[in-house]
Amino acid sequence: MSDGIGIGLVGLGMAGRTHVREIAHLEGAHTAAVFGRSEEKVQAFADEFGVPRAYTDYEAFLNDPAVDVVDVLTPHGVHRDYAVRAADAKKHVIVEKPIALDLDEGREIMDACDRNGVTLGVIYQMRFGTWARKLKQAVESGALGELILVDGIEKAFRTAEYYSQDPWRGTREMEGAGCLMTQSIHIIDMLQWLAGPVTSVSGFIRTARHDIEAPDLAVARLTYENGAPGVLHSSTAITPAMRTRVEVHGHKGSVIINPEYDHLYFWDVEGTEEGPVEPGLEFPFVDTPDPNEFPEERHRLALTDILEAIRDGREPLVAGSEALKSLAIVLAIEESARTGCDAEVPQV
Repeated sequence: MSDGIGIGLVGLGMAGRTHVREIAHLEGAHTAAVFGRSEEKVQAFADEFGVPRAYTDYEAFLNDPAVDVVDVLTPHGVHRDYAVRAADAKKHVIVEKPIALDLDEGREIMDACDRNGVTLGVIYQMRFGTWARKLKQAVESGALGELILVDGIEKAFRTAEYYSQDPWRGTREMEGAGCLMTQSIHIIDMLQWLAGPVTSVSGFIRTARHDIEAPDLAVARLTYENGAPGVLHSSTAITPAMRTRVEVHGHKGSVIINPEYDHLYFWDVEGTEEGPVEPGLEFPFVDTPDPNEFPEERHRLALTDILEAIRDGREPLVAGSEALKSLAIVLAIEESARTGCDAEVPQV
């Protein structure tokens, strides 16, 4: 790492393009190589972003001494395969959310990193927003008092073209729980990080609009450890798309944020400097359906934390154990929807 940390990207899609752009802003790090299955596509990606080496052979990619960290940006269903092999090659590992499609696969990644003495970080960039952090501080300090209701609302829209342009999208094998796993797991992570742990759920899922296997609509009641309830709305079927909200209500006040855009919508908490803040008539409801138009800046902060953790020999703020928590909630919602009964959330 004498010339900075070399990051090797695995995956050429939307996540790969986001990460290569944000890595370019990081001090002491660079994109050293990229791996993809298509020689034409991987070389085109390398040429577009100035990546010095392009591979279609994963072993050769892992054997490149310039690659210190492997950044897994593939479809969810193969995260485990690429991440475990990277750890066994003594590379540090970054995985885009979700860590995997089931808890056992997630634990396999964690175990591989542990036995090889390498760092594992998972990307949940919304935690790094200014207002997400201020809200977390208000919860932890007791400024909000006892929490009594914590909701998450993710009413997104994705076009038919979004699902058809990549064959893995909308499939159970690669995307698992669909909108819960790909879009709303960010919001689920926010809810459990702010108010968790979540102990049980009651879920409903269906495919309401798109010609896909995975659900594009889900609603769940969450029960937090302190007894407070919450409601989660998750969808890629709502038109027009609506802005995401996380709403936290305690005995001493309420806060509503949009963690995706890092916007404060409402803050009225006794004794705090931030409020009261109320949205004006320009309050934005409608959102873009294009996933390429969302802000990327917090990816930079998430990547920075993981690289600092590698240098400092500590765990990243979103380590594997943290990433398993949101995954466990998604799987419990699926179980509840399948059985028609409440489902306990395994504590990880």
